[in-house]
Amino acid sequence: MRKTTSIIYFCTTLLLVACGNVQPMDTGQNTDDFADITKISNEYLISQKPSNQAKEMLRKHEEITAVRAVNTEDSIVIAIEVEHHERFTLAETRKKYKKEMEDKFKDKKVEFSTDKKIVLELEKLEQDITNNTITKKELEKKVKQIIKLTKEQT
Repeated sequence: MRKTTSIIYFCTTLLLVACGNVQPMDTGQNTDDFADITKISNEYLISQKPSNQAKEMLRKHEEITAVRAVNTEDSIVIAIEVEHHERFTLAETRKKYKKEMEDKFKDKKVEFSTDKKIVLELEKLEQDITNNTITKKELEKKVKQIIKLTKEQT
């Protein structure tokens, strides 16, 4: 009898503690911003205003977790990362957002990718632009290389 009472007391205590009003831990992330973006600017190179506009447009979509974009005078390269469960519909997602970007930037050739390698390459390029460690000619050459990478099929 005493053993049964102890078990009931223990289970009741465990239930009350587990169902208590516990505040969630702060992860330090702002939940208002859906996507990870970095606005880039450099006064000496090509204006990155179009790529920043593309980032702002794409960051509003909940399934996008990160957006990277760089532009030259005549083209813009955009890469996004999507939530893991959204990768099942990756082709439709890519097609939908590429069309949206082509409609927005009619004066530029839009290259759009969901490939992680392109995201990483654009991130490096964005850092080079921000740190002013790249020339205009190198920027255009690097963008052409990234466009070539987007066309590759693995």
